[in-house]
Amino acid sequence: MRGRVQTMKKNKTRPELFVTHAVAAAVAWVMLSGADAARAENPQIDNVTVTQRDAQTAQVRFDLNWPNALRLGMRHDAVWVFFKARAGDGTEWRHPRLVADRVLSPSGFGQGAGTPLEFVVPDGKDGFTGMFLRRAGDGKGTVTASTITAVISLEPLNTNLLVFAIEMAYVPEGPFELGSSDGVELNRLCAYTGQDISPPMRVGTSGIYHDFAENTPPYRVTGPGAIPTGRQPGRLWAAGITPEDGGEIPASFPNGYAAFYGMKRFITQGQYAAFLNTLTEAQAEQRFYAEGHGPEITRSDGRSNGTYTASVPGARCPWLSWADGAAFAAWAGLRPMTELEYEKAGSEIPETGHGGVYDRAVSIGSAMGRTFAGTHGDGTPGVPEDWPKDLSGVVFRGDVLHAAPMNGRHLAKAGRVSAPYAHADRNVWPFPGWRAARSAAAGDTGLQPDPAHRAVARLAKALRADGVLDEWTKPVAVLSDPDDIFPDRFRLPPPADAGPDAAFWQGPQDLGAKLYLGWDGDTLCVAGEVTDDKHFNAYATQNIASGDALQIGIVIGEGVRWNFGLALTKTGVAFHQWEGAGDALAKTANLAAVRDDAGGVTRYELRLPLEALGLKPGGAFGFNAVVFDDDDGFGQCYRVQMGPDLRFVLAE
Repeated sequence: MRGRVQTMKKNKTRPELFVTHAVAAAVAWVMLSGADAARAENPQIDNVTVTQRDAQTAQVRFDLNWPNALRLGMRHDAVWVFFKARAGDGTEWRHPRLVADRVLSPSGFGQGAGTPLEFVVPDGKDGFTGMFLRRAGDGKGTVTASTITAVISLEPLNTNLLVFAIEMAYVPEGPFELGSSDGVELNRLCAYTGQDISPPMRVGTSGIYHDFAENTPPYRVTGPGAIPTGRQPGRLWAAGITPEDGGEIPASFPNGYAAFYGMKRFITQGQYAAFLNTLTEAQAEQRFYAEGHGPEITRSDGRSNGTYTASVPGARCPWLSWADGAAFAAWAGLRPMTELEYEKAGSEIPETGHGGVYDRAVSIGSAMGRTFAGTHGDGTPGVPEDWPKDLSGVVFRGDVLHAAPMNGRHLAKAGRVSAPYAHADRNVWPFPGWRAARSAAAGDTGLQPDPAHRAVARLAKALRADGVLDEWTKPVAVLSDPDDIFPDRFRLPPPADAGPDAAFWQGPQDLGAKLYLGWDGDTLCVAGEVTDDKHFNAYATQNIASGDALQIGIVIGEGVRWNFGLALTKTGVAFHQWEGAGDALAKTANLAAVRDDAGGVTRYELRLPLEALGLKPGGAFGFNAVVFDDDDGFGQCYRVQMGPDLRFVLAE
């Protein structure tokens, strides 16, 4: 892409092949998604002032406008804010440290007016290099806050000061699974079962690879510490790009269990231009690639008043090498993301219309990658010693198309490809993206899990699963806002030159939902009223979630997980169970899916026997629901979803 927003087309690949990751865990937390278009919702900093506070410190004040800021319990977005200062024109930019007496809400930090914010200043061996800002309470939508105040060191004398803000998504501490249950993604991670994994097979006449390797159940990360690897039953292994046989991933390696923040979007042109403008001339020459991102970022003669300018500041910056992105992350006080963290975060694959953007993550399949200890950058472009120095310590994730000859879901969420195969050098198409991370701050006590469960009311009468929805009163969730659309890049309005099949969300009439949850004595009852201008589902069995469908995830206690879907297909109502114990639920559930074309509404109802689920009256469970949209018969493109960590109890 050359400095302009390009029309995105509907997904013509096979999205059904990765659907089980949408709500595979009913308490899945956050989806990170890369975008390749100019975005209006990037945080904006204005009205920056700096005044001397005492002999050692200064106060920085600024205003923040932050669209689509989310906080629902522990789930939240945050803005990573850091500073660059210099004594005057012609002198080098430095990275002033913040001065804080505690991690959460330090003395001297605050705001004048606007949406209440929490201030988190992480400590560590790299010092107070920046701070996280997040909503102080639940809410979603635009945050406006004025006269935000932070305290920084007064060395050097800050005649000139710049404030930077990068939007991040929080991924909380907790166990998760690596790999996929259906065993298709290329080079996927798995738990070794005692049998060697078959190599991929070439089938058909199209030259497309299909990986039919079996015996690759997911590997569950249950805590911090070292992870044993190798071809011994129960250890972490892979269908390719394997870790050390008979070895371990060190405890110092960020394995995804601990909480962290990840960049919501790839490094943008505006961010990279700002980075270049704070470097020395020699440093900037090394990090600027005129033949690559030169058309997106122009350089004027001289180095005096900021010479790099982005043509589309909110668009992804292409042609960044691993070293370019690593230097940016170190300069921002961040660090690379590991591939285990990437999979924990549930990152979305970029659409094929975005030019084949890969994510780059630290690999467990190389000795260099496994030495990574999660050190954060210190605010300079110098890379810490434990970071991979080159692509031999890196694995590529997320592109859906351009590692041909593989099939359409060769990477999806669990797939992996080696950097050399992915044309990783910055002067070769396609363009890898770069997203950094930061470990959550020790001492951040503002994110305590909510121990309460929402009460599921008993219905006044037994549910008839007929799609009429006359038994229901108040929905448990209404999904009608841009913040409810995932992946978030589809929230953008279509550009003026978008064709009729441009894949952008057009509003709640295009896709919206009211979801209901109740029980009637011996069954768990679920219903959904979905507004959808067009209904398509030409799929069957395990592929039903490729079209318009309702997918549900339920977690009951330890290890009891359900993942199933309901759809109205060309051949009638279809139900499929991706996860769960036995077939009792499929045999005993009462189901309905009814379409009202004139009203543009699809209604779903499910009556799920408690005995089949393993749930009892008064019992607690985790619940999540996703509604998929397919407008043209080529597969689901985007979705609305309730949200993670929704916990309920059947109330008498």
